[in-house]
Amino acid sequence: MTLMSRAVPLALCLVLLPGWAEAETRRFDFEVKRNGRPIGSHIVTVEKKGEETQVQVALDLTVTFGPFTLYRYTHRSAERWLRDRLQFVEATTDDDGTKYALRAWAAGGKVDLDGPGGRQTGTAETMPSSYWNPRLRQAATWIETHWGELQPIRIAKGEPVTLNLPGRTVKAIPHTITSEKAEVTPLYTEDGEWVGMTFELWGANFEYVMRAAP
Repeated sequence: MTLMSRAVPLALCLVLLPGWAEAETRRFDFEVKRNGRPIGSHIVTVEKKGEETQVQVALDLTVTFGPFTLYRYTHRSAERWLRDRLQFVEATTDDDGTKYALRAWAAGGKVDLDGPGGRQTGTAETMPSSYWNPRLRQAATWIETHWGELQPIRIAKGEPVTLNLPGRTVKAIPHTITSEKAEVTPLYTEDGEWVGMTFELWGANFEYVMRAAP
């Protein structure tokens, strides 16, 4: 069982987040904490230009004990969207020396995926597990970008909580997403903005804390 096996993988639909301009870049920048201690970052950059949206994901985690590194995790992925449809996603992961890679693309009204387990095919509504897109809250299947697999998911909506973000306080709704290999709880505002995430693993609590924009 790896750290991300449970933690965690063109155009953005104009209704995804209110106030999106015709050309705009948004950055979701989170510090990742394990039992309250910072261990890394998860940064998602979403660049919208007209009907096309491009997404870059960078996730870097390091668990240490004194001067010793106990665990290191690096994940990179790129997405391309046309309106509200995924056109392409590519991801690479280094899970403390174990490496994974995937490529998925739209074809014939479906999404084809080539990953460690071979070729899989999903519907056009299949969503990557990158969390920035609020349509994930209604998804039935996701591309688990760590493992490189299509997986059915179940989503349970929780009660609103109050989050103190840099310069503002918001009400956020937790959505617990469960699949065969993952259980995480991203938090979204009523408008669909991704503002945090929590999960448990190895007896530890993990939390995403939004950082101020640079």
